[in-house]
Amino acid sequence: MPRRPKSKKTSSKSSSPPTGESRPGVDKAKAERVYSFFEKVLKHSKGQTAGQPFTLLPWQKYVLGEIFGRLKPDGTRQYRQAYIEIPKKNGKSTLLAGISLYVLLADGEPGAEIYGAASDREQAGIIYREAASMVRSSPALSKVLEVVDSRKSIIHRASNSFYRVLSADAFRAEGLACAPWASAWGAQASHN
Repeated sequence: MPRRPKSKKTSSKSSSPPTGESRPGVDKAKAERVYSFFEKVLKHSKGQTAGQPFTLLPWQKYVLGEIFGRLKPDGTRQYRQAYIEIPKKNGKSTLLAGISLYVLLADGEPGAEIYGAASDREQAGIIYREAASMVRSSPALSKVLEVVDSRKSIIHRASNSFYRVLSADAFRAEGLACAPWASAWGAQASHN
């Protein structure tokens, strides 16, 4: 019987992208700040993980590290737009709800305007409902944010900032000037 060649042992490489801590060019403190917000402040609102802290998956850390931790030489974020494409039922809406709440509260911009936009108001409402549930399930967030379901808005009165849902038709309305910040079904913010 012929001998089979010995198989070589190969090291298994992780298919997960590196997190913010291990990537050159990513400000570790900025990345850790957003990770901390998600994992210490936010809680899941539905499914088997309802009520549990938002533990970031490696791909989510990678995305958040790139968006919030990769800086230009002047200290501002390198990326003004982000496109996130993953299959259904992998947490896009939950991640975008968390990002919306982060930029509403933790970006330090007075008068921030965060818009959840989609082709129709119901679609944009998915992320809003997720964000509103996160606020309601967190005593810390409930103290500083006001959820207004009738207007699909979340308001931070201390900084005169808000998160609001828009449909595609709203972009045709006069006087609305939205600068895209992050989008993957929606979260757009006006940050200069």
